[in-house]
Amino acid sequence: MNTKLIVPLVTFLLSLPATACECLWEGSFADIAPKVDYIVHGRIVQIKGNSVDLEVQRELKGTGHFDTVRIWLKTQDLCRAELDRFALEEQWVFALDRINEVPDDGFNPMTPNISYGRVGDFSLAGCGGYFLPSDGRWIAGPIINATKWDFEPDTTPVLLELIESYVKGQASRSDLQEATQMDPALRELMINTRLHVKP
Repeated sequence: MNTKLIVPLVTFLLSLPATACECLWEGSFADIAPKVDYIVHGRIVQIKGNSVDLEVQRELKGTGHFDTVRIWLKTQDLCRAELDRFALEEQWVFALDRINEVPDDGFNPMTPNISYGRVGDFSLAGCGGYFLPSDGRWIAGPIINATKWDFEPDTTPVLLELIESYVKGQASRSDLQEATQMDPALRELMINTRLHVKP
C-alpha cells in the first residue's frame, strides 16, 4: 500500500465521530420548559472539556440554591448541545436535566474532562430550544413556534421576567407569542413610558 496515503487516511478516520446523534426537533423553549428539571439564567465562567460552569444569576424552575452549576454538553453520540455554541462570559437561559445516573461507559479516567457527566450535575440537550442567549435583561432565540433547527429566529427579544412568568405559569403561550412579534421600537417606547410615568 502507498505509505503516502496511510497517514491522511488514518487522520481522516480518527476525525470521524464514533457515532452520530440522531434526534427529532423537540420544539421551542415554550414546548420543552415543562419537561425539564431545572431552568436557570446565568453567565459562563469556565469551559473545561465538554462542560461549562454557569454562575447562577436567577433560578427560573427548580430551586438548587447553587452559586455555580456544571453543565455537560455533547460527547460521542449524546444528543446534547455543541460546545462551540458557547463562550466565556456569555449569558444564557438554560433548560437542563439533572444527571441522576452515569452509564457504565460514561466516564473514562483517562479523559476525565470529556465524559457523560457526574451525578448531581446537569446536561444540556441540543434538539430544541434548550438554550436562549441573553444580554442580562433580554432573552432571544427559539422562544416559541420557531422553525425546526432555527436557533436564531428573526423575532423580537423578550424580557427575562416574561420568560420566568411563563415558566411559573403566570404568563401564557399567547403572551410569549405576542411579545416576540412586537415591534422593537414600540416595545422600547412602552418600557420608557412606564419608567417615567408614576401612578
